[in-house]
Amino acid sequence: MNVRGRLKGINLEELMHVNPEALQENIREVFANRLTVIRLISQGRTGSFIYRRCGISNSEQTRLANRFLQRDPEGRYFGDRALIPQMRTTEYRRNAPVQPMRSQQQGGLSGVLKLTLERHPTVATEISNFILRFHSDFSGQKFDRKFIAAKFRSILKESGVTEDEWPFNHKGLGQRTIEKYINEILRSDFMCAASTLGEFGVTHAQIGSGEQGLISPSLPFDVVQLDAYKVDQMCIVKAEPLPGIHTSRVIDRFWLLAAVDTVSTGVLAARFVFSSEVRAQDVEDVLISAFLGNWKPRDEAELQNLSYVPGSGMIGYVLPETKGALWGALFLDNAMAHHADRIKIKLKELIGFSVSYGQLKRPERRSIIENTFKQIAEQVMHRSPSTTGSGPGFGRATDAESNAEKYEIFVDEAECLLDVWLANLNVTPRSGSTFSMSPVELIRAHLNNYKVPIYLPAAREESLNKTKLSLDVEYCIVKGSAESGVAPHITIDKARYTNKVLSRSLELVGQRLLVKIDPKDLRQVEAILPNGQSLGCLSVLGYWSKTAHSRITRKLINRALRDRTLEITRKDDIVMSFVDNLLSKPNKRSLLEWQRMERELSSLGQSSSGDDSESIERTAFQLTDGGVTKVEFLDDFFDQSAGGVADE
Repeated sequence: MNVRGRLKGINLEELMHVNPEALQENIREVFANRLTVIRLISQGRTGSFIYRRCGISNSEQTRLANRFLQRDPEGRYFGDRALIPQMRTTEYRRNAPVQPMRSQQQGGLSGVLKLTLERHPTVATEISNFILRFHSDFSGQKFDRKFIAAKFRSILKESGVTEDEWPFNHKGLGQRTIEKYINEILRSDFMCAASTLGEFGVTHAQIGSGEQGLISPSLPFDVVQLDAYKVDQMCIVKAEPLPGIHTSRVIDRFWLLAAVDTVSTGVLAARFVFSSEVRAQDVEDVLISAFLGNWKPRDEAELQNLSYVPGSGMIGYVLPETKGALWGALFLDNAMAHHADRIKIKLKELIGFSVSYGQLKRPERRSIIENTFKQIAEQVMHRSPSTTGSGPGFGRATDAESNAEKYEIFVDEAECLLDVWLANLNVTPRSGSTFSMSPVELIRAHLNNYKVPIYLPAAREESLNKTKLSLDVEYCIVKGSAESGVAPHITIDKARYTNKVLSRSLELVGQRLLVKIDPKDLRQVEAILPNGQSLGCLSVLGYWSKTAHSRITRKLINRALRDRTLEITRKDDIVMSFVDNLLSKPNKRSLLEWQRMERELSSLGQSSSGDDSESIERTAFQLTDGGVTKVEFLDDFFDQSAGGVADE
């Protein structure tokens, strides 16, 4: 079938892509005349009729019809696009052979690149793959077109192009032509180009594509985002190596961990983390605080001339009805701490949210928390005389470390300042998706919306207990031997636990006990028999029992013992020996751990100086035929001198 016959069976309206109003007047007239020709051909009009009507010859009519039905590189008909004057529908193709160039000759090489690629078809695929894989193969390096051009010439040589052929016989080695070809490859796909040209392109290319994500929150608490931000500031801490003796030390590289609601952009909970890296226990603490909404204003804020705006605070404090509300999903990045069982299994099952980790190096999917951290950096941290800036040459204050001491920028004051700022941020109106309302106002508006009422699903009653949420549950095997004189006990993190009942119950050796552990205070755990009866509290033996300590501290001490880097300064108290060792080391990492220990001991009513350690309440139970009964616990029943460290 000829082209005129093909046009008769096509719906022309489906092939109309051009808006004539956007064309210049002289071009629009030519375009309209050509379009009339196509319409008349599709209606079956003769060539002579069309010539009298439009003034276009039969041969030109056939050419226009062929262009109209020609397909573009994506396989679609060009349609009316091919009728625009000077519109190319095919690429230039060189037919003349390449002749040797004279020394002063200019030009004469049109289409030589395409001709070379046609003769060596594998070259185009190889160089295209090399360009699009550049960012992954040469991570961190700048995209250099001269380097890519050299690689292109190397591929040509491997494919059999000789020194007498283009580009090797050309004075400039075809550099400009090759660079134009590289740009064509990059322009062929925006996503590939963005990922090739650098790390920022990889990140930002995901934004603004017009595609909706699989999870699209529309109501408060549909999605909660959590992330950590390295604080760009140096602060000083007050150390107390001996009771009443204080000294100041500079620390840096501590973290701010925060959880925010995606829809309202409100901050649910936040806290400083004093360690070189964020741990799973820190993440768990923030998530529990955000879920229960147990934030309270700091009493010391008034002493530092800071004030909370009336009605400000974390979301759960300002809106008590949101406490314990179930979240739809929790957005996390792929940090090691976020993949811990206590996050992706324990809290997920107790609270009931789903966890979405997303792709590596894709912070744009957590844009709300990232924007919150950006505001903290710009409006709080980078305004301090001791700021370290966001990177080399980006905002670092001159003599930041000495300024921290000169202006006495204490970490307690920085923490209090940030707490007040975040609390006030929740009642600060914002533009954009919050309709110029504050996060608190937006959530309250959703809760009071009588047209589209919403009901926040509440968690189970047992999930609202902070103690139950914080407990770790493990199974431990009872060990012991009458022949060796080893009383029955269990071992947790290389420390032995027992009580008066367990130590006398040889029949329990080899049995598996369910143990409930408070990760913030490992001095006591609760043990439960296989039949469901409680053995009561088991106490840790030896030098672990005197000072309260968390599971994080226990593991750090065990690591130091294994590496032989811990000096035992107090034979009856390994925890305070660890504190002494941290203070004796001048490095900033040790100071971070010391600050963490200071907070840990303060929360348990103790001091890092060791002058006010309190004895803990001890409870024991006796196993009898009638069940388990409470008995008096004897503090000196166990020998404490051995240290209580178990290597099995």
